[in-house]
Amino acid sequence: MRTQNLRWTSCLFVAAALAVGGCAKDDGEDDTAGDSTGAGSDSSASASASMSDTSATMSASSTTASTTEATTTATTGPSTVSVTDTDATTGTTPQPNGSMCASNDECESMMCFVVGPLGGICGDCLTDADCAATTGGGCSIPNPLATPAQGASCNMGEPGGGCMSDDVCTEGVCAVVLDVPGVLTASTCSECGSAADCMPDQLCSPTYDILNLSGENVCVDPGSVENGIGCTIGTEGDMACASGHCAVATALSVVMLGVCSECSDDSHCDAGETCQDAAIDLMMGLVPSMCVAM
Repeated sequence: MRTQNLRWTSCLFVAAALAVGGCAKDDGEDDTAGDSTGAGSDSSASASASMSDTSATMSASSTTASTTEATTTATTGPSTVSVTDTDATTGTTPQPNGSMCASNDECESMMCFVVGPLGGICGDCLTDADCAATTGGGCSIPNPLATPAQGASCNMGEPGGGCMSDDVCTEGVCAVVLDVPGVLTASTCSECGSAADCMPDQLCSPTYDILNLSGENVCVDPGSVENGIGCTIGTEGDMACASGHCAVATALSVVMLGVCSECSDDSHCDAGETCQDAAIDLMMGLVPSMCVAM
């Protein structure tokens, strides 16, 4: 368990550093190209998820390609996807799903899904459209932190299944549940995206599946969420928690998730006690903050 948690935090630390600092260019790279991945650049078959607050962007990049055959861009719901296909090859043997990759032609499936600076993994899909002929559901993002690593997979559109638009969800909406700025965003089929999707007086509150980089948003009554369960950071989260306290659990100041807790600060504890910070544990999930003796 300790080894996996160290791997989780070290991966996020490296990913965050890369996300902030950016990537060095090759010596021969054209400075005028900027960050463009248009048809005029030397792009090869690959897909990457470069995430912001409400979107996952998949773009193509490689230094081995010489020609680009087609570029397809789709914008739906919470995700913006851009995938570039080429006939470039690396001369290496294509690898099975779960293998690390840098471009589509390195995978037997021809699907290399790159999760920001964490790298690419061969899987079943790059977008929801890749699942139309198989499961008819959405594309769940890969999990590079799992042991072994797991590639992107097609789901049935069930609650908690990965998605890029409402269309692939059997019910509810496609909503963001996990967001690590500059690293990854996980959107899943959920009961709600906001309180507006719930019954009057109900709140939209997240549940997290940390180990699988997943979760879903559900409608809850005010004051009904028990300690240790996810909540929306802020006033709405406090209202959802039975304790009235939605504490912030962090990992390396990069990942920030709300969790219903006994306390949010020392003022919520008795004399002689202090509020122990909430935490994110890869195996245990969210660990709520609690009052402990000083």
